[in-house]
Amino acid sequence: MKILVASTAALLLLAGATLASAAPSETVSIAVSKAKLDLNNPRDAHRMMKRIDAAALEVCGAYPQSALGVKRAIAGSPCHRDAVAGAMAQLQSSRASLDVAPSAR
Repeated sequence: MKILVASTAALLLLAGATLASAAPSETVSIAVSKAKLDLNNPRDAHRMMKRIDAAALEVCGAYPQSALGVKRAIAGSPCHRDAVAGAMAQLQSSRASLDVAPSAR
């Protein structure tokens, strides 16, 4: 029974990917808060990465109640990779602008 469920989830995921590739591209955004986090602190940086990962999973089609296999498949997808890379670029950009602002005075 577990094999059947896993196979069905994989097929549905593949069907969704095929349908998504045929549809026009759509940008989806989810706000990820870095409030009260010191990103120079490893523990807070880890929390931020978990927030980014959760948002990327949601943007790419996973839900909090999605099966672990579905979440793993989405986590390995180009959608997830691109979403995390984009969030990290935005985070680095905002940190750079915060670092540069005091010296611009």
